[in-house]
Amino acid sequence: MDARSSPPPPADLLLISDLHLGSHLKPRMRGEAVHLASRIEEVFPRFCEHYARRGRWQLVINGDFIDFWNIELPGSAGLPPEALAVARLHAVFDAHPEVEAALQRMLRAGNGILFVTGNHDAELLYPEVRRAILSRLSTGDDADATHTDLTNLGALQPGRVRFVRWFLREPGGAWIEHGHKFDPSCATPAALSPTRGGALVMTVAEVATRNFANLMPEIDYDAPDKFTARDYVRWAVARGWRFVVRVILLYLRTAGRILALWAGPGRVDRAGRLAHAERLSKVAANAGLQMSALAALEKMAPPPAATTVAGLLSITALDHVVVVAALTTAGMLLGRAIAGAPAPDGGLPASAWLGALVGLGLAIAWLVRKHRRKRPRNVARDMLEVAAGVGEVTGVPLVLMGHSHRGTLERLGDVVYANSGSWLDGSHLVVRRDHDGRFTTVELRRWRNGGVVQEAQMAVPPWEPSAAALPQLDAAAVTAGGGTTATGRRGDAGT
Repeated sequence: MDARSSPPPPADLLLISDLHLGSHLKPRMRGEAVHLASRIEEVFPRFCEHYARRGRWQLVINGDFIDFWNIELPGSAGLPPEALAVARLHAVFDAHPEVEAALQRMLRAGNGILFVTGNHDAELLYPEVRRAILSRLSTGDDADATHTDLTNLGALQPGRVRFVRWFLREPGGAWIEHGHKFDPSCATPAALSPTRGGALVMTVAEVATRNFANLMPEIDYDAPDKFTARDYVRWAVARGWRFVVRVILLYLRTAGRILALWAGPGRVDRAGRLAHAERLSKVAANAGLQMSALAALEKMAPPPAATTVAGLLSITALDHVVVVAALTTAGMLLGRAIAGAPAPDGGLPASAWLGALVGLGLAIAWLVRKHRRKRPRNVARDMLEVAAGVGEVTGVPLVLMGHSHRGTLERLGDVVYANSGSWLDGSHLVVRRDHDGRFTTVELRRWRNGGVVQEAQMAVPPWEPSAAALPQLDAAAVTAGGGTTATGRRGDAGT
């Protein structure tokens, strides 16, 4: 073929995630949230311009681009869920005109943009929300743009916008998803159609955000990842007894609404489950994966907290309350039985009160021992182990995620795991290709003071598409910790 007619080399990947646009659009907010929003308006266009000058890109916005959980619009009560989501989307772009303009310029320069659904922007699953994004960003007539059946990054044409419901499996050897599916508090059942009555179901984290964090601007946004129960107590006590009372009342209301998820609002209905199953089979076919591989992935993920009583009790700390109440009551009943008769005044005998104190003491001792033995949550390590399992199950050497807000580049076994972190602290990923489209290197970078700092770089292990057949996996072979006894193929792509 003549060199002049040779197709251009495939575009490299520019991966960002977790911008949480719109998180300041609520009545109660801290001053730094407003300052952060103005900084995004100033910095994001320069970031996009920097990379637009350095070639053609496939910009992958890997989840949580918009923070629908934190947006509260006056006068929006009574709107249907999908219409409310569209109104929130327009409010975000109206508040961030420079971000909108920067993305428009990226498209006009011939860069494709891919939106991957995250937990804070699950509303991207609504067709009208996707149409609204296109109306703000793209002037072209693209009938397929609002579809969510993209099969690979090669199908993302220059200057086009596409959307992905769950994951992308790239023929160059990568798996891309936001990563919230492996976080019980942020995951939903039937991830491809998590609906009830046509509306998206709520997760535990969303209920807690809307009913507690949004009403408590004093709390750190990332507190759930860092705070223990003792930290919450210290935080509240340091602000005085009136604040403690307010926190307790908000907590009780939030806990009640979280528990209510199990009764219905957090559970996908039959229509949603059927739509999920139908889409899952199409996704498997598009991705070149056996259904057993996707079943293995779903088995790797812990059940969403909203679907189990134990999960709801644990995440609200009500399991502690149950233990204290049960042991205290058991001690009281035992003491009363030992006494054999009520007190002379008809009340509880002294032995019953003593038994209650003993039961309470045992409960407190159990809780203290449990917390001392509890391993601190290590989000980065957990995500690495998950990524290694995902790579092995799906047969790819590179797994790209977001969600954790921690920029990471590590290798475990034959799988390289890269997390784009949160763009709010400048963290992002660049993935280079060779002329054949194969991924060769991945770089963890940070945007700082108007320029780029490379924090880590790693070669992507070789990809041999002819080395093995499609993955033949048994879902039972995959453990909750992310390990598997099966092997897979590195091959076609899907979403």
